[in-house]
Amino acid sequence: MATTERIRTGAGDGHGPERRTGALRRDLTPVEASLIEALRGRILGGRVDGALEDGADVELLADRMVAALPTVKHEADALIGPFYDTPTLAAWRGVTRQALSKATARRDLIGLKIGDGSLVFPSFQFGVTGSPLPNLRQVLALVDPDRIDPWGSALWLNTPADEFGGTTAAEALRDGREDQVLAAARRAAHAWAADA
Repeated sequence: MATTERIRTGAGDGHGPERRTGALRRDLTPVEASLIEALRGRILGGRVDGALEDGADVELLADRMVAALPTVKHEADALIGPFYDTPTLAAWRGVTRQALSKATARRDLIGLKIGDGSLVFPSFQFGVTGSPLPNLRQVLALVDPDRIDPWGSALWLNTPADEFGGTTAAEALRDGREDQVLAAARRAAHAWAADA
């Protein structure tokens, strides 16, 4: 389950993620405009009825919404990302950095080390409320029992496969198909062991 060192280290220069600066701009990118339209559609569609009252701190709500966006830029975005860094993920989930470290050590979260030594967290492992994938610990224990290749594990979880109906193992876990994913993880582990 080998992955390239280039993916592990960052944007090809070994210095890790590239971050977007907070410079003031006049125009939105097409994706940003689409995000605002999607939010507008949910509000007009009644998805937030009763959630906002007069006097609500909309600045605080906007900050929380932005905190939910994965902001780390990495060359592996197309395969595994986008990614959260530790401070952003801690803020979004309302936990400490230590709690994230413990969850990563328990394998309840996938934390991937990049070139500068920091951890990034692939966003595919979180649901819309920030809850992590169910049964992730069991899957990781099968596909990478010796904790040798967390990047490879993340890639396996986020690659569409016919055995999951064209979706990913992560999506299958989120859909409650843990038995199917665990069986696939066992098969993958046996195939990799045979190739070693």
